[in-house]
Amino acid sequence: MKTVKYLLIGLIPFQWFVLDRLKKHPEWIDRFYSLNSYPKIFDAHRFFFNKLPFSFGDVLYLLVALLLLIGMRRGIQKKYTFNLRKWGGDALALLSLLSLLFHLTWGLNYYRSPLSESLNYNSTYTEEELSKTLERLVETSNQLHTSLSQSDTIAVQIPYSYEEITQQIEKDFSFDLLENNIKPFVKNSLWSTLLSYMGYAGYLNPFTLESQVNKRLPKHSYITTSAHEMAHQLGFASESEANFIAFYTSIKNSDPFIQFSGTSFALRYCYGELYKANPNRARKIIAQLHTGILKNFQQLSNFWKTYQNPFEPYLKKGYDYYLKANGQKKGILSYNDMVSLVIAYYKKKDSTTNK
Repeated sequence: MKTVKYLLIGLIPFQWFVLDRLKKHPEWIDRFYSLNSYPKIFDAHRFFFNKLPFSFGDVLYLLVALLLLIGMRRGIQKKYTFNLRKWGGDALALLSLLSLLFHLTWGLNYYRSPLSESLNYNSTYTEEELSKTLERLVETSNQLHTSLSQSDTIAVQIPYSYEEITQQIEKDFSFDLLENNIKPFVKNSLWSTLLSYMGYAGYLNPFTLESQVNKRLPKHSYITTSAHEMAHQLGFASESEANFIAFYTSIKNSDPFIQFSGTSFALRYCYGELYKANPNRARKIIAQLHTGILKNFQQLSNFWKTYQNPFEPYLKKGYDYYLKANGQKKGILSYNDMVSLVIAYYKKKDSTTNK
């Protein structure tokens, strides 16, 4: 065991060196990992975990937490003396092992080429282009809302169960803008209440590659969160890219309720970005939105207010550090970068249509 421990500790500088090199060569990640090795890794995980009626990743985290608590309790009862050399070495070996598993199983996807490059999208945009995109999303959202609700002032009520939503998303989920053969799947988290208090809508377990979704979310948010986590299963680690894929796969779904969720999802982000640049213009455009859709947005806002607590900001800060440590410089704010991809998608779509 000591040999294994020292080997793992010795791997730490090697891992740092390799990661530093790979970060500078995303084309290597694309060619040898994201487009080649990772799909095989995911298929193996899917074979073992997809058929389980519960989230194995959730159970795994619970077992780890229980083992830590049991170890601490025994240490207190037996009055173990703290040996910095022993405990420090064990901790370093464990961190080295987890880092190795994390990057080999999924984490290297953080360093693949940007989706905008793969799709040949121009990621820059003007205020005018942002405004036009927001106007388009408002119009489409209104049209879908009219077909799904009895009145402009009534929020859309999704008539499906969470299980039926999951089945529909998995059935039609297809990111056909890029070639891939991965078939993602989603599970409801066993710890949805805990996730709610933590301020999380869902997460991908990087060790089991299961997508966990908070089943307490309002259904219109549950839809796009499911698609977002499934996008991570495709190998897109960037939060902004996962958001864009959630939008794209939702509006391409055959079900109009899922289309509505995807369209209004992008609308909120585009409105937020335009409001930062030109509040008056943003308010003028959003005034055209049906009040029923605003009520759908309010449902989500009320949901998160219900679970507000003093610890949530610290948990979010920790996740912010995690994202930044994995190459997402804006941290949690990187979710908003989906706006440039949405604008570029519509621009490219229009240019192709007009030819």
